[in-house]
Order: sequence, then structure tokens, then C-alpha cells
Amino acid sequence: MKRLISVLLCAIMLIALPVSLIGCGEPRDEVLKLYMPGEYIDESIFESFEKWYKEETGKKVKVKLETFEAVENIQTAVEGGKADYDLLCPSDYMVEYLIGKNLLQKIDTSIIDVKEEGLFKEEYLESAREYDPNLEYSVPYMYGTLGIVYDYSKTNRHIDSWEDYFGNAFSSNDAKLRSIKESMRDAYAAACIYGARAELVGLEGEAQKQAVQRVFEDTSPETIEKARQALTAIRPTSVWDVDNIKFEMAEGKSTVAIALMWSCDAGYVMNDYEDDNGDNHEGNRNLWYVVPKEGGNVYIDNFVISTYAKNVTAANYFLKYLCTTDIAVINSEYAGCISPITEAYDELKAYYEDDEDGMFEGVSEDWKAMFMETMFPSLETLNRCGVMKDLKGGLTAVNNMWSSIV
Repeated sequence: MKRLISVLLCAIMLIALPVSLIGCGEPRDEVLKLYMPGEYIDESIFESFEKWYKEETGKKVKVKLETFEAVENIQTAVEGGKADYDLLCPSDYMVEYLIGKNLLQKIDTSIIDVKEEGLFKEEYLESAREYDPNLEYSVPYMYGTLGIVYDYSKTNRHIDSWEDYFGNAFSSNDAKLRSIKESMRDAYAAACIYGARAELVGLEGEAQKQAVQRVFEDTSPETIEKARQALTAIRPTSVWDVDNIKFEMAEGKSTVAIALMWSCDAGYVMNDYEDDNGDNHEGNRNLWYVVPKEGGNVYIDNFVISTYAKNVTAANYFLKYLCTTDIAVINSEYAGCISPITEAYDELKAYYEDDEDGMFEGVSEDWKAMFMETMFPSLETLNRCGVMKDLKGGLTAVNNMWSSIV
């Protein structure tokens, strides 16, 4: 009985303690909690940030990282569970959703101001205004495009259109020659552009950019039905994949000749790369990447401060730290993506152009130009790219469409 009473007293004392002190060891205001995709930040910067933060503020902080597999996990954790995180790392459309639900705090511009002249590449800030109109809630972290990767040794021709992807050229019952992402938003975005191809072909510049953006914002029954038909038609003859296909295509182990892929993944396996097991491989110079002529998607992943953040000061200082050139370059090299921070972008581009690693040795000038365009898209490419949006009232209909296919 004495032992039972002792246990009960201990339990009562634990319940009475602040949640932030249980199982942590540090007061909550000395911890900075991050929630973001796995393998998307070089964790070696945490210790240097902690020292820098101490120098800047005189305060102690310890960075704690928790990872997720899908951006929608943020919605579940923060909206559904009021999770105890300071910084979140959502994509563009999720930033818009979180702002609409009042689940974010504004960035402290006295510490870090995204609109500071020259800090970010203006073309990416222009895209960021699609989901954060006044650039108040988000700090861009990495960018890329969604397009088509193809193995020239299998296609024997260059690809430049969604018709090449969704048409019959790579439909085969004998061997699956095409791969599509088992990701609703990516597959739906590609199918929507394909469905609107007739009205997009021939447009240029700002006119094309606005037209593609309208496609991304259109959740009418007609648009959703066109997307359903396109995806249903290729479903039986396609490999549905999220991440493995890039390695299989890089190693030449797949029958797939053409795949829906993010530019960062394409660039990663074109260059010499490290697989999920930590083994090094030579990049596949037969792979090419293109944002089709009808249009594509530019994505921007961001850091934002949760409305439930407990250490807002450290969160803002961490955002400032991420925007320093050296740290942005470190994270870009680690993640295989490119930072939109101007000085980091310029440094990385110069590094590739100078070919310090010799990755362009023995390849054609056309391949080199294609690789540089993949990682550092021109304004011409960006002008045919829209930004994924919060589907709002159309989300249920799109989800139902997707469920009918998968």
C-alpha cells in the first residue's frame, strides 16, 4: 500500500509539472523544436547555431529535430494536435492553408526581413507571394520545379511536351516504360496541365505564367474529370512511385524511360550521388530533365513559425541564421537542392559553372546546359511554371478523384 501511494504521488507530481520539462531536461525556453522532412537539413549546423545564438542574445538554446514523411503531417500535428513545435517546414500550398487557419505567427522583421533588398532572388519572391502575399509568415528555404526526366538511351529522342508523357508513346503492356509519382498533388498538377495543353501552347512570358497559375487554381468538375481520365489511362502501364525510381533509373536497373520527377531529385542522380544506404554512385549522364513547353510547377519549401511556438525568439534567430550565405550553401549541398538566397544561389551556380568536381567532363555542351537549367531555371522556364495552391473547397473533390484511381 505504501508503494502504491508513493507511485500515485509521483504520478500526481509529474502531471503538475509543465509538459515542457518532462522527458526533456531543459526548460522549454532553452529548446528550439523543428518539424520538417527527413534528410533536408545538415544537422551539423545545430551546434554552430547554438553558439551563435548565445553570442547574439546571451541565451542558451538546444535544437531538437523531429521529421515527417509528408507535408500533410503538419496539418494533422498542428491543426489537429496543437503540437509543441516552434518551426515548421511546409511547402507553398501548405503555407497558404496554415495562414488561412491562423496557425502561423508573423516573422519578426527586426530580426529577419524576407523583403530586404537583395537577400532573396526576386523571381522566387514573386512566386512566394502566391501563397504569402505580403511575405509576412514564411521564409523560403529551397526551391525546384516539377517536370519530366527521361533516359535518352531508351527514348532515342528528346522530350519537350506532356503529350510525350501522357500519350501512347510509352504505353506498353510488356514493360512499364513510364513512372508517375504516387502523390496526389504532383500527379494531379501534371494531369491538369496536360488537360489544358491546347490553351497553353504558344503562350509566352507573363501570359503563360498567369495561364498556368489559373490551371492550378481551377478545381471545376471539368478540370478534375480531365485529370481523372488522363491518370486513369496511364495507370495500368505505369510504375507508381515516390522516391525509389530515381535510383533505379540512375543505375539503369529499370525499364522506365520517362518519369514525373522533381528537379532536385533529377539533378541529384544525374550528378555523382549517395544512395539511401550511404553507397556512392556515378551519376547517369543519359538522364535528361525538362519542364514541358505547356508549363510546369515551381515549388518553394519554407520555414514558418507555428502559432503554438513556445520559443519564438530562438525561432526568428534560427531563420536569420539559415539565411546567411555559408549556412544556406551547406544546407543546399546536403539536401541536393538550391537555395533562393541570392548570395548562396550565385555561389552555387558559379561552383557548377566552374566544374570544380569535373562532373561535366566528357559530356556534351547540350547536356551541361540542360543540367544547369535543371538546377538554376531561367526566367523563361519560370515563366511557364505555376505555384500549387491550397485547394480549399475543391480539395474533397480532388481527393475523391484520386481515391478512385489509386
